[in-house]
This record gives sequence, structure tokens and C-alpha cells, in this order.
Amino acid sequence: MNPTARIAALHGALWSIDPWYRWSWYAWPAAMAVLITGWILISRPVNTGAWGNAGSWAKPVAQKATTSTATPIKTTTVNALDLEIMSCFANSSIGSEAVCTKLIDGGKISGSRLASVYTQRGFMRRDKDPDSAMSDFNAALKIQPDYPAALNDRAWIYMTRGDYDAALQDLNKTASQTTPWAIAAVAYYYRGFAYLRLKDYAKAVADLNEAIRRLPNNADYYLARGEAQQAQESYDAALRDFDEFGKRAPKDPRGLLARAVIFETTGKPREALAALENAVTLAPDNDFARSERDRLRGQVKDDAPEKNNPGGQPPT
Repeated sequence: MNPTARIAALHGALWSIDPWYRWSWYAWPAAMAVLITGWILISRPVNTGAWGNAGSWAKPVAQKATTSTATPIKTTTVNALDLEIMSCFANSSIGSEAVCTKLIDGGKISGSRLASVYTQRGFMRRDKDPDSAMSDFNAALKIQPDYPAALNDRAWIYMTRGDYDAALQDLNKTASQTTPWAIAAVAYYYRGFAYLRLKDYAKAVADLNEAIRRLPNNADYYLARGEAQQAQESYDAALRDFDEFGKRAPKDPRGLLARAVIFETTGKPREALAALENAVTLAPDNDFARSERDRLRGQVKDDAPEKNNPGGQPPT
């Protein structure tokens, strides 16, 4: 989930349940005035993208359903501390992390606010320094043991390391009807992914169904469910999910690569080749897509009627 979607999911969830959160939005005009006058600069979010080496999704795509569960601002004046917290959650890869660190080391926040800042910094560190990210999530959970965002993010680290049993221990606490709506959607997705890797496909599909019910526009959820259905040999259902993924992520070739696998598995190499050709068009630098396309080109050419029937007569 990209930064914009993470922020939108949090906003929708908190707006519906927290009156102080709704009220705090009245403070934003004052904050923007401060920013414009140069009292503080919040860096622009970085669009990190959702996929790297397409064709292999050995770890779940990191999700962020929340940017903060800190106590909302309850005064009409936005003070310097409030602005620091806002900057921490701006999702700038360098500037925001430094502000989060300043907040943690400064001793000016505590309780749920401090837990949320630790979790935010851990989320920004998760790819480049997963050990430090894990330390941040552990610190957040020491302050607030049931903090759902930290549990989800720590589970993601466990899954990238192949420790799905440890991930399930955290996700069993957050994949719940009592967890805030969007945060629970992430938990169900992660737990479904863990079950998928543990080859418990029925449980994977059930959890991914719930994730999709909560956040139906998240493309990654369809991709994971399609893979689980493919493993169950429910190929038509899997193809539908890969199509839904493509509708929501039209520039991402992973759905096309997954479709190609099913077509080849079911004896349709030409359809598989067409999917791979489209994948290469989307991602010409993807080595996996190019190599599979070239392999199938040779196979389809070898199986062509003209080669097997040089006289051009229709086979009998």
C-alpha cells in the first residue's frame, strides 16, 4: 500500500470512530500557515512503489493502515511539539525518521504517542535496517503490549525472515473484529499470506476474503488470494483475482505473470505467451518475464502447424 492509500485508510477509520480526531482537523489550517511562513518544513512523502522483482513475491507487500494513533491535538493552537509529530508521520524517508528519533530521545512524549512514534520509525526502517525496525516495534509493544500497528509491522518482519509461526502469534491478536477496521484488514492480509506460505490454503483464502471485504481496492490482496486459489487448483477463481489485481494495478506485471503460469499449467501456451508479452511491455527490464517469454516463444514456434505440416495441408 503506497503512502497515499495508507493515509486515506487511517483517515477513514479514525474519522468514523474518534470525535477528537475529527476536531483536530480544524487545526490543520493553522499548521499550514506555520509551514508557509517557514517555521517548519515537512518533507514530501516518497513514493516507494509496490513491487520490485516481479514474478516472485516471496514476502508480503508491506502495508501501512495507520500513520499515527497518538492522542489528537485538542487545542486551537498548534504548538511546536504537535508540528514535530506531524513531521514524523509525513513518511519522508530521511527527514521524518530524524524527527521521530528526536521525539523519542527528547522525552517529551509518552504512552500511546511514544508507542506510535516508535512504530512509525520502525516502519520507515523496515527495508533498509530490519533489525533496528524490529527493535522499534519491540519498544512500542513494551510501552503498549496490545498496540495493533506494531504487532502487524513486527509480523511483517518475521514473515520476511520466514518465521511464519512467530508472525501468526502477533497476527492472531490483530486479525480480529475488535481491531480498527483498516488495521485489521492489514492483519488479515498478512495472516492470509502466512497461511499461504505454510500451505494452509483454506485458511489463507478465508483470511484474504476478509481483507478484501474490508479494503476491496487493495490490489495486493487479490494477488495473494489468487495465488492461494491457484495452489488449490481453482484456476478460474485465481484468474479472476489476477484480473482484479490488474484492474487495480494496471502498471504492475505480476498479475500477468501469474496468469501465464496458470495458462501454461492448463495446456494453453499461446495464452501464456500473450500474457508474458504484455508483462514484458509493462516491465521491459524484468529478467524473469523476458526469459519466460523467450522460452515460450520457442515452444509455441516449435508446436506451430506450419513446422509440423510442411505441405500446408490441414491435419487429419
